[in-house]
This record gives sequence, C-alpha cells and structure tokens, in this order.
Amino acid sequence: MTVSQIQELVDAWKAAAIRAVKAGFDVIEIHGAHGYLISEFLSPISNQRTDDYGGSFENRIRVLVEITKAIRSVIPETMPLFLRVSATEWMEYTGQPSWDLPQTIELAKLLPNLGVDLLDVSSGGNNKDQKINIHTYYQIDLAEQIRAAVQETGKKLLIGAVGLVTTAEIAKEAVQEKKDGKVPVQGENGSRTRADMVLVARQFLREPEFVLNVADDLGVDVRGPQQYFRGPISQRPKKLTTIP
Repeated sequence: MTVSQIQELVDAWKAAAIRAVKAGFDVIEIHGAHGYLISEFLSPISNQRTDDYGGSFENRIRVLVEITKAIRSVIPETMPLFLRVSATEWMEYTGQPSWDLPQTIELAKLLPNLGVDLLDVSSGGNNKDQKINIHTYYQIDLAEQIRAAVQETGKKLLIGAVGLVTTAEIAKEAVQEKKDGKVPVQGENGSRTRADMVLVARQFLREPEFVLNVADDLGVDVRGPQQYFRGPISQRPKKLTTIP
C-alpha cells in the first residue's frame, strides 16, 4: 500500500463509523486481530515496510492509532469504542521478532488516551505456522496479564476475555474471584478478577439459547421470549430418549 492508500483506508474507517452512528448501533469495535489488515501491520513478520508504517513498534501501530483517532473523532463521546487484537501470534518459538504479549501490553497502555474503552483480547490468526497450546483458559490467561499490567498504571481500560467459553462456570471464573474453590453466583467481583467482561460467539452457533441456559445454571432470573418459559430449562429431562 502507498501512503496515500493508507490514508484512504483511514478515511474509509472514519466514514464507516459515521454510518454506524447514523444506523443506530450502540457500540463500535475495531477488528485488529486474526491476520486482518490491522493485524498484518502490527506484526513484524507480515509488516516488512521500511517507511513510517513499518519497523519499530511505534511505526507498526501507526495505522491502528490513526484509525482509532479518526473513529473517535466522529462518534459520540458516550459511545463505547472496542478494539479486538491478537495478544500474540504464537510465533515466539521461532526466536524471531513477532507480535507478542509484551507488545500488546505496551499497546494497551496507550489505548485509554486514544479513546478506546475496552480491549477485546483474542490471539493468533496471522501466521499458518503458529503453535498454540490450547486449553480452556489459554486466551483468558492473556487477558488477565494485560488487565493486571494496565491496572498498575492507574489508567482505565476494560478488558474482555474470549475463547472456549462454553459454560456458566468458565464465564464466571473469568470475571469473578473464586471462594473456597467455587465460583460465587452472587456478590461483587473478587480481587483476582481476570477480565471485566466475557465475549461469547461460537457457543451461540452450538447453543442459540446459551444465555437462558447459563442463567438457569447460575440461578439468575432473566427475561427471555415468553413462549420459552412454557418449557423451563430447569425442567429439562436429564436424559433424552428416542422412539424407535
């Protein structure tokens, strides 16, 4: 991309934000993860530029900074602005420069001054050779470390956790402190809160009524479609049988 094309890109994001406000959206999220264009600029693996948009950390985040400023300048001050990033490319094993957790933490500390309200912490997706040690909390752990580092600065930035959130217990563990080995249903967040919010996507493909199921598991009263309450989830059979 030429520098003028980069400016066209920034202007396009700005125009999209204006349309989103006019359309009545409540939140805007900048997708800077998973190998999409912003992610490609952040990574020293995919970004081989030698001008002001490549090389140093400050140069590689320049596109993101310009896009963020452009969006924030045309949306209401009270409108939440989220940013999704890949906290790491999972390429550290190569011993070569790559986008990693320390750089994400450095970026996170800059975001409050850019008008970002929440950092949505995902990972990977920018390199086919990534090596991920996948477990239930592999991305929640990243969110926790970023949150702790930002809090040490005294700056206000909410942190969202994602990935493999398939049960009420996992979601609760991310945003609330455990007590006696169990996650409390009621009460305020504990001192070791790992994230301020959990974002769930893929589980809704498997389980469209996920919110109602989780609420039932936690004993939380929520309002759903009136028709659903003719068959309460709490009364679902433990084992389904089929007729031959």
